[in-house]
Amino acid sequence: MIRTLVYLDADLASSIALRYACQLTHIINMKLHTVHVEEPDHDGHVPGTGWVRRTWENTMLQTGEFEIAQLIKAEKSSCPRLDAPKMLFGDRENEVLREIQRESYDLFVEGSLHSFAAKKLFDKINSRLYRHIPCPVIIVKNLVDIEKVALIVRSEIESKKLISVFLKIFKGVKLKLDLVYCEFQEPEQLSSGAKKEINGTLSAVEEILVENQLPPENCLTIQGSPEEIGDALRDYGLLAFPLHHTISKKSDWFQLLGHIPSPILICWQ
Repeated sequence: MIRTLVYLDADLASSIALRYACQLTHIINMKLHTVHVEEPDHDGHVPGTGWVRRTWENTMLQTGEFEIAQLIKAEKSSCPRLDAPKMLFGDRENEVLREIQRESYDLFVEGSLHSFAAKKLFDKINSRLYRHIPCPVIIVKNLVDIEKVALIVRSEIESKKLISVFLKIFKGVKLKLDLVYCEFQEPEQLSSGAKKEINGTLSAVEEILVENQLPPENCLTIQGSPEEIGDALRDYGLLAFPLHHTISKKSDWFQLLGHIPSPILICWQ
């Protein structure tokens, strides 16, 4: 069973992340756990010490717990039975990271509404939580049906680790799976349409998937700018993406991440 932690705030991004995670439980043997972190004021101010501080923290946690309970209640029709959310107090990144390390979750899911403003996504990927998280992450940008899944191929070496992570979650699941190899070009210099074109890397990765009883339906090469390729990938319900912690904000790969509107499974390299 895949133990999955879903981060929740009382907002739309968390609502779509929870509903998407619930969709995953319909195709994967998965147990969902939820967590919310109530943070101090933006200036870090915590009033008093001792009893005064504990009372203030408990009041904030109770307020947050009510709001999260309302969010879960709103998604009750599409979600399996969920335990009460774990309520934590402190710095969000530190508390979530400790929770993941303590409970050894297999997957972390959180919402981040799709936007072409790159800074928010870049800050998330380079946050302390993401730099130290020991499990793969799904960033849910939009609520979509999980009908088609794509594995983004960069190199054979990276793809072996990507497939290892992917199979840990999806092995035995019948999926409409495509392999996608990206060739970045200047805008409008080459067509961004997908081509059924097999190169050495795609062939090697396809062979690994076949050996693991998860043969892809298509092996595609997509040429174009990050924006064009992102648009070509918009019909997928999940894209598995190999990612290095050293990714540059100006790189084509990060620009592609920003332009993909679908949920992204980040597999750290």
